[in-house]
Amino acid sequence: MVKLFCAVVGAAGSAFPVEIDASELVGLLKEAIKAEKQKYDFPVSKLQLYLAKKGDAWLTENEVKGVSHTSGLTLLDAARAEISVVGLSEIDVRHQIDKHQVAAGNGPVNVLVVVPACA
Repeated sequence: MVKLFCAVVGAAGSAFPVEIDASELVGLLKEAIKAEKQKYDFPVSKLQLYLAKKGDAWLTENEVKGVSHTSGLTLLDAARAEISVVGLSEIDVRHQIDKHQVAAGNGPVNVLVVVPACA
């Protein structure tokens, strides 16, 4: 199992964890995210997921608070791709952070979620 931290674009303070098997598919990650954020009423296929990484560095919770667009980020659009293949394996997302970094909002975010405008 891999624990991914996700944040909804345009929703400050929206970071939340999703735990999923690393061999699962991007499409199933979308379902897990929608299940976690049950307030959305739209087909799961309408979610857009982006790798929350610029270069080799994961964006932090503080950095994603002001994100309103996803230019320069990698779209995870292959629903049949295993999440471990698209940069979300346990090794890819493993971080050593302490409680002070987390409290300061410097914990990493792995996935940015764009919800449809109708949500």
